[in-house]
Amino acid sequence: MRTRLPALWRGLPAPIRRAAHQGLSSLRNGANRTVQAIRDGRRAAAEQAARARTAWRAHRWPGASPSGPVTVVGFLGAVHGLGEGGRMLVRGFQDGGQDVRALDLSRDVGFTVDIPCESPAPRPWERGVVISHINPPELLYWIGLTEGREIYRRRHIGYWAWELEEIPEDWLPAFDLVDEVWAPSEFAARAIRAAAPRRVKVTAAPYPVYLNPRPAADRARFDLPAGAVVVLMAFDLRSTAQRKNPYAALRTFHQAVSMTPREAILVCKVMGVEHAPQTFQDLQALTADMPAVRLMTQSLSAQDMAVLTASCDIVLSLHRSEGYGLLLAEAIWNGKAAIATGWSANAEFMDPASSVLVDYQLTSVRGDGAIYTQGQWAEADEMDAAAKLARLIDNDAWRQALSKATAENRHASFQPRAWTALMKTLLPGLNWPA
Repeated sequence: MRTRLPALWRGLPAPIRRAAHQGLSSLRNGANRTVQAIRDGRRAAAEQAARARTAWRAHRWPGASPSGPVTVVGFLGAVHGLGEGGRMLVRGFQDGGQDVRALDLSRDVGFTVDIPCESPAPRPWERGVVISHINPPELLYWIGLTEGREIYRRRHIGYWAWELEEIPEDWLPAFDLVDEVWAPSEFAARAIRAAAPRRVKVTAAPYPVYLNPRPAADRARFDLPAGAVVVLMAFDLRSTAQRKNPYAALRTFHQAVSMTPREAILVCKVMGVEHAPQTFQDLQALTADMPAVRLMTQSLSAQDMAVLTASCDIVLSLHRSEGYGLLLAEAIWNGKAAIATGWSANAEFMDPASSVLVDYQLTSVRGDGAIYTQGQWAEADEMDAAAKLARLIDNDAWRQALSKATAENRHASFQPRAWTALMKTLLPGLNWPA
């Protein structure tokens, strides 16, 4: 039997049907708003609970023991300086006989994973020490993402690097998440220490560069002329061209080769091209009429980069500031003549016997956007740099004397016993082999 309701509905006057529709619509909208309010309330409650869990787990426990295993957190699978720094810490603790865990965060921040992480991840029940080799912005993001699970009741050491004399204000909340802070240089440590609360100890703990390979030169692999003096400069555009200052190095090289009859070429190894395409296009335009300059953009592993460094004679950096200066340290470890701006962290391991430091003037930071906005850094004296570089190109004996002196460099980065002794002092609770 067919229902008569549709016919009765159609028989009602239009104003009544319209009012009924409006009433039903109002009821539906009210119901939808109620449902949405319930969902919003549940979401807010869940977020509040997550924040509470994060705060609880990130709470610094005075009884957290600095014992093993040691977990290194960082961009361990990515090919760049931060990734290599984290991998060096892993190798350093392994070389010291420690049980090492590792967490690779490369994918979390959009980095390509090019290097597999061979150390196992920490197990949930393990305690020990966590060294997060990421700067505060990434640390705050990671702690929020994981709700602090990875640092819960573990001793947490933040390993932070900064290139200026004052750290950014947005780093300050990260002090609440760490028991102490390490930095790769005393230069960086001073900047962090000046802003740290009294309870947070800040210590310079340089990288164990002595564990890096020392391969033989292979110029044919990179199509480098056998008879020329090869100068290398390398930088990552993610670290900003303003700070790395390749333009000054290019001008200096151009001036230096005009001062010597020796054949010389400059290999300009550039990383992070996709992150700053306009800057790279500017470099291409600048070097288009410089046949002695070669731009190299292919991705190289740490081992391949070591071969490239071994295949060169001189490493050049006219940076405005460095928080460590990994390329320069690797150059010294490989027995290469290194010439660089004589200010900031690199001056701590570039001793006059094995390195050449360029004169400079301190100037106000400018033109670097959101990363470096205030403070001071160095402008290298390009005339002084060109004269010293020309002498290095021209004088084989001087380069050989510098190379020989690198073996006597006493900085902890190049001395296994000194580096391990520093780690034993910083983490006495670990079971260090005799």
